[in-house]
Amino acid sequence: MKLYSFILLPIFFFVLKPDEGVHCNIYHAQYKKYIERVVSCIYLQIIYNQKQNSNGEEEAFQQYTDLRELKLKYNYTISVLNFEYTKIIKKFLEYLAIIIRKCHQCHKNNLPEKFVKCVILLEDQIKNSKTMFENLCNAMKFISYIDIRYLFSECTVPHAIIEEIDFIYQFVLEITLETRSFDLNKSPNEESKIKFDNFIKFYKDTSIIVKCHIVDNKYIDPSIKTHLENIEIIKSSKKKNSSDVDSKPPNEFYNETINIWYKNLGFEQFLEPIIAEFIPPIDPKTNQNDGIKALNVIRKEPGWKSMNHISIVYFGKQISVARIINDEVSNINFRIKKEHITQFLRCRYTEIIKEYHTILSSIMHVCQNDLRNFYHNCLIKLFNSFKESEKMIEGLYKAMVALNRSSIWSVYLSSKSSLLKVFQWVTIILSFLKHNNFNLDNFMDKYDNKIAIILNEKETEIIEKLLDIFITFLKDIGELLRNDVAHQGTRCYTNKRLNKVWEHTKSVINSYNTLNNNNNPYLGLLSYACSYLDKFCADVYKSCYEDLGFKKILDCQHKELHQDLIPYTVDLSTVDLST
Repeated sequence: MKLYSFILLPIFFFVLKPDEGVHCNIYHAQYKKYIERVVSCIYLQIIYNQKQNSNGEEEAFQQYTDLRELKLKYNYTISVLNFEYTKIIKKFLEYLAIIIRKCHQCHKNNLPEKFVKCVILLEDQIKNSKTMFENLCNAMKFISYIDIRYLFSECTVPHAIIEEIDFIYQFVLEITLETRSFDLNKSPNEESKIKFDNFIKFYKDTSIIVKCHIVDNKYIDPSIKTHLENIEIIKSSKKKNSSDVDSKPPNEFYNETINIWYKNLGFEQFLEPIIAEFIPPIDPKTNQNDGIKALNVIRKEPGWKSMNHISIVYFGKQISVARIINDEVSNINFRIKKEHITQFLRCRYTEIIKEYHTILSSIMHVCQNDLRNFYHNCLIKLFNSFKESEKMIEGLYKAMVALNRSSIWSVYLSSKSSLLKVFQWVTIILSFLKHNNFNLDNFMDKYDNKIAIILNEKETEIIEKLLDIFITFLKDIGELLRNDVAHQGTRCYTNKRLNKVWEHTKSVINSYNTLNNNNNPYLGLLSYACSYLDKFCADVYKSCYEDLGFKKILDCQHKELHQDLIPYTVDLSTVDLST
């Protein structure tokens, strides 16, 4: 059996080449100008709307009409949209409340026919709001497509209330598309009562959302909120002195909202741009068509379901995996989608490598302590399982290569979405596995059915050498992980706590003791511990490689692997990237 020493790959320092720096600066300047045009367009239309409703009281708006800096305009624009969209929701709820009270009265007074008609009216009212909420949702989604991390430093800025608007829209859409037939065993009154209870729940849930926004200032800049409330006072005073009482029929309100807060603000031309100034620029270093095609394959795959416990932290806001993968990827949102996807995968892959290291360390602990009388047997089984884990590591490696070659992952060191450190870890582990032969199957069969064994001197020497190399490996990977995982909370949020080595060891032993009453603790506990590692690796390979569709995007990888990643791949020429 030939042994190879393990040498950690050197850490390379990356410097942008002169031509890359020029292209990068030009693209960033173009992207910033595009966002400035979009935000300024919305901002100026908002100011115009406010002046139209101010009845000549322009001093309330003067401090905002002279804004020049993009950040101030952005904060003001998003704060106003959140403020106004929350008002729209509240008005919508007022309409629903009127009908709900009538329906409740009909039901209370035992008037089944009127109750059924009332519930139908309530349902129609909700259905009639579909276009309005669809447009508002599209507007909020567009705002969320702006990559503000590039534009602003990491600080508090308002975020568009997209999840809240989408919550309402999804319910309205579900009611609109509902094709459920009536249960013949239930009367129309009983069916209506079921629907009515569902509508009441929706009303209460949405009311809670609105109440949270009124209290929570993170969605609206406090100084801007005061300014907007002053505008409301002016508008209310104007209405009291005129016949323009705010008692429009619902459909008129919906149509007016669409015109004022969607069409007039320019969202139609932003989402489907025709003129050049509203078409987002394309990074010359990417093949955007490949990236869009690949992302639209990946985001539809089932592997994301296994990651619901993770959210990314984007500029102080938690974003769920569902939010990331739900929308179709296009030229409009490609930039932010690829950043979100790669940041999410960085969180998940970091979690995987950390847990992988913990499991290996835990089995090593079991060998050294709980099974010290069968130490070499234990190491043989551990090393064989470790060798089997190579398939999982190859899967992660091929996934990141595919992400880079399909223009989804760009190598920017300072970005929270950068997969560089994970790529380094994976290539170090994969190189280590390929250059050290941990496959001891050629003399494993001697020990399968024996507890006490006698190793010859040569075999003992092989195992001891592998052990020294393996211990150094665990220590080195542990150090690399420790330096990065300490900052994981700035990139990710998870409701899954990763165990420390001693916690995992205790958990494995307790689980084994609970599930088994084996007279041979060596064979049982060791097999259980190694089976746990084998299953973990198999699950990761399936969920994070196969079930994310990386085998389906081979035709999207026309870009050469970034030259700064190549030094990490020199010892991995045997990896088949086509499988």
